[in-house]
Order: sequence, then structure tokens, then C-alpha cells
Amino acid sequence: MPELKIEDAVILIDASRSMLRKDFKPSRLAVGLQTAKSFIQSKLSIDLKDRISVISFGDTPHKLIDFAFEEEKLISSLKKIQISGRGILHEGIAFALQILVEEMRKMGGKIPRIFVITDNKLVFDKVRLDKMVNIAKGLGVYIDACQLGGIQGYEEHTLKRITQKTRGAFGFFNNTKEIINAAKAFASKKEVRETIDYFSPEKKDDLAPLISDIALPLRRPNLLEIRFMMSGKSTGEEKCNICHSNKAPITGSDFYSEGRFCPSCDRAMHLSCAAMWAKKTEYKENVFRCPFCFFLLELPRAALKFARDKDEEKNGIKIIEDDEGLETKLTLIPPENVDQIDASCFYCHSIFLGDYQVFQCDKCGSYYHKPCLDKMDNEIGACRNCGAKIKSD
Repeated sequence: MPELKIEDAVILIDASRSMLRKDFKPSRLAVGLQTAKSFIQSKLSIDLKDRISVISFGDTPHKLIDFAFEEEKLISSLKKIQISGRGILHEGIAFALQILVEEMRKMGGKIPRIFVITDNKLVFDKVRLDKMVNIAKGLGVYIDACQLGGIQGYEEHTLKRITQKTRGAFGFFNNTKEIINAAKAFASKKEVRETIDYFSPEKKDDLAPLISDIALPLRRPNLLEIRFMMSGKSTGEEKCNICHSNKAPITGSDFYSEGRFCPSCDRAMHLSCAAMWAKKTEYKENVFRCPFCFFLLELPRAALKFARDKDEEKNGIKIIEDDEGLETKLTLIPPENVDQIDASCFYCHSIFLGDYQVFQCDKCGSYYHKPCLDKMDNEIGACRNCGAKIKSD
């Protein structure tokens, strides 16, 4: 049984000069705006939880209103439209994807959509347009297109190709009544064959493949935060909000060693706790949603090893021998540059005072004192942060 879900839809209205032509009465632009109004009214009558944003695009795209579900505000925003030169299609789609991605990071489980209203007198860079369409497809974004006026070369038609590739709908119409009525059909819910559930392990393979590419990394504590944590002056902020402890229960590490923060809500969590949470709740082991604000987050490769087999971990890292390209080299930092390093040793978590040589991992950028590097190499033979195997010279 197809499932109907809450939708975030971006209306992308062509505001190029060709939309001023009067073959549609009173003008193509006026009919396009009526079409947008009909889409807004119809969509909100179907589901008041759906949200709509409106963008116009000519020479440059402009956001007329951010995502909202108040009909009056949305319709009123259409008055802000301004005609500007040519309709650059790839720029309009790129801008629509940008604001959709911002929302997809904040909350999962919705259907992202773009509804293009245009007379198809458009210009575009084919390479850039194809890139934008592939990104939309990879993110699971449906693109629908409603064209004012007839069509030539239907089989090679760009709008039709875009909608087919993203599982959207396409239609062209030759009179005002047809196109406004069509907007009601475009506003209908998309039917999803499988549940898109960001919190169900059973649905891991059903999600858009590029979702993980828009996830943001957890924020590492800065040098001042690490110094404060190591001083023992607790503020409570360095306690993991998943296990409610300063020390990580899986690795026994202090928070200044393994702690990270959500870049959205700034809640604290251990990497190992986040890895176990991701394993239980997400569709990809390195991508999960913050347990508190649901922001889309990405784990570093090293953290995945906590969840894979915690009984076989050694000092928080387990090397996967068959991972391709998981090697690194540690490069010596010139002595005169050591005092410019705004980080601590990833092994002992002490700052660099110039008493030892300092090395940096070429793969992840982590720094180590020479004695710490030697110990780490003997223990696990890999970078403690990214898990990459240390190549011997």
C-alpha cells in the first residue's frame, strides 16, 4: 500500500522577460502566478502539515518566502516577483536544492519536491543542469514541471527529461483554465512505495543514496574547551547526553578525548555512544540524526569501529585490513610552525609546547607528539582519529 507523507515543496517560478508575453491573458506571468496560487491552495487543502517555499528565477534566483504553511502569507509573497532577464534553469534548480538540503538536514522523513512553472524559454548549461538533476535524484527530490504553451521536439524536451529522471510529472497547456486546473493535480501527494524512515533499521536500503553527502560532521572541542575540560572545572557541558556520563562507557575515555558536539543544537556526545546510536537507528553506519534535534550528522571513519565489534577494540580503534585506501603518512611539522597549531595531541590530548617533534596525519590532519606517535604505532599501527594504517617508510 503506497504511503503518503508530509511534503516540503519549492515552487520555482520563471520570472524571465519572455513571461511578459500576452499570448496568455493577461500575460504568461500572471497565469503563472495564478497557477502557483492554485497549487498552494490545493496542497494545503490536502494536508495542512505540508510546507511550501516560493522562488523566482530569471538571471538570478530570489527567495520570495521561506517554508511556510500559512496560505495567506504564501499567496501574498507572489506579489514580490520581479522580472529579470533570461530564465537560467540550472541556477533556479540549484537554489531550490540548496534550501531543500537545509531542511533535510534539520528533519528527516519528509518528501522533498520542486514544482517548476515556466514557458520553457530557458537557458542553461547542460553539464551543470545534469549535475543538479543528478543531485536531485540522489537526494530523492521529485521535480515536476508545468509549461505554459505548446511543445516542440517532445522526445528531446529538457523539462520532460528532468521530470522523468526524478520521478516527477510533466505537462504543457495551451489555455489558462487548463493550466490552473492542472496545478491542482500537481499538488497531489507523491506516492512512496516504501517507507522512508530515518529511524528504522529495516529501511536502510530504501533511502536516497546522496543523503549521507549532506550530513555535517560532529563539532570537535576547540583548544580552549579542551584546556578547560582538562583543568577539572566541570560545567556539565562536557557530559555525554546519550550515556549521561563524562567517561565513555565503551572505551573508558574522558570527554575531552572522545567528546563531540552536534553542530545544530550543541548537545554533547561521545563518539562511541554516537556510533552505537547510529548503528541502532540509522540506515548507514556513518550517518545518523542527532537524538535531540534530529539534525543529520556524519561520524568519522574511526568511530565506526566502536560499533562494529567493541569486544575486539584496542584503545578505541580496530583496523579493518581490507579497507581500500585506508593508509596514511605522518608528516613532520617544522619546529617554527609548532606554536601555530590550534589543536592538542590526539593521543595524550596535551597542547604542544615545543619540547617534542610534532607530526600530522596526512589523511585527517590530526597532530601527535613524537613519543605519542611511537606508542600509537606500536599499539595499533594506525592514526587514532581516522583509523588509517600508518605506512612505514
